Amino acid sequence: MRVALVGARGHGARHVENLVRLGHDGLATFVGVVDVADVADVPVPSYPDLPSLAAELHPEVVVVSSPPSTHRDLVLTAFELGCDVLVEKPAVLSVTDFDEISAMALDRGLVCQVGFQTQGTGSYRRLCSLIGSGALGDITGIGAAGRWVRSDSYYERSEWAGRQGEDGTLVNPFAHALQNALLLADVEERADIAVELELYRCRDTISADDTACVRVTADGAPPVVVATTLCATTSLPPVVLVHGTLGQAVWWYDDDRLTVNDHRMAVARSADLLENLIRHRQTGEPLVAPLAAARAFTSIAEQCGKADVPLLPARRVGERVVLDGIDEIVVRAAEKIATFTELGCGFGR
Repeated sequence: MRVALVGARGHGARHVENLVRLGHDGLATFVGVVDVADVADVPVPSYPDLPSLAAELHPEVVVVSSPPSTHRDLVLTAFELGCDVLVEKPAVLSVTDFDEISAMALDRGLVCQVGFQTQGTGSYRRLCSLIGSGALGDITGIGAAGRWVRSDSYYERSEWAGRQGEDGTLVNPFAHALQNALLLADVEERADIAVELELYRCRDTISADDTACVRVTADGAPPVVVATTLCATTSLPPVVLVHGTLGQAVWWYDDDRLTVNDHRMAVARSADLLENLIRHRQTGEPLVAPLAAARAFTSIAEQCGKADVPLLPARRVGERVVLDGIDEIVVRAAEKIATFTELGCGFGR
C-alpha cells in the first residue's frame, strides 16, 4: 500500500525508519512526506500540505506524527482524500473531535489506528490472556507508575512541549501507562467513567502538569490509579501492576517484559501498528489499537487540558527540577491503588 507521512521530525523520524523497513520487506511503498521544515534527508519527496501530496502521489494510508493540536484537521483531511490513518497519540484532544472523526471514518468506510504501540507487544497480549482466563483471580485494581527524570531541554524540543491542553504526563510521556491501565480494566470504550485528577507542575515555565495522579472508576470494573512524574531523582521504567485475588502481574511495557507472581512469562513477538493496519485492509486482521479503544483516554486527556495545575515548590538540580519524595510516592500509588491525597502527601488535595 502507498503510505505518506505527516511530520518527519522528532518522533516522526521513527516512522521514516519504519516506512523504509516496510518498503524493503515489500509491505508498503513510502511515497512522500508533509512537513513545514526542511526534511532533505528523507528519501521521498516533501510537500507543504496533504492535499498537494495526495494530488500527485495518491497515498492509501496517511501516518500523522505532527503536534497534537493538528491531528483533528489532518485526520479529517486524510479521510476526505479516501485514506486510512495511523495517528500518533493523543489522537485528538476532545471527545467532540473523537466523535467527529469516528463518525466520518464510519461514513467513509475507513479506519483509524492510534499510535499506542505497546498494545502490539507480546507481553500485552499474554497479560490480557491471563486476565481473561482467570489465572489472576478476580481483578481488584490496576495501578501504573511512571517516573522519569527530564531536563530543561525536554521542554525546549517543541513549541507545544509543556503546554496544557497538548502536553502533560498522562497525555504524552506516560500516555501508554494510562491507556494500558484503561484497557486492562476494560473501560476503554466507556463514557460513564468517573475521573479524579490531581495535577501539579514544578516549573513556572510550563502550564501542563509534570506530576500527576488519576483515579478512574466505573460500575463493574476494577479501579485504576496512574501516578506519574517527570521530576524524579532517578528514572524508573514505567510499570503496570495488575492486582488479583490469586496473584499480581507486573508489566514493564517499554521492555516488553511480564512477570506473574515473580515468574517471568514467555511472550510472542510484537506487532507493528502500520503493518497491522495494512494487513487489516488486505486480510481483515483485527486492528491492534483502533480509535474506538481510545474514548476513555480522550475524555481524560480533555479533562487534563482544563484542570487546575498548581505550582509546587521543588529543588533545582542543574538542568532539572526534583520534587522530593515523589520517586516513592508514584510507586506506592500504583501498589496501593491510592491517590496522592490518600497517601498523605503534603501536596495532595
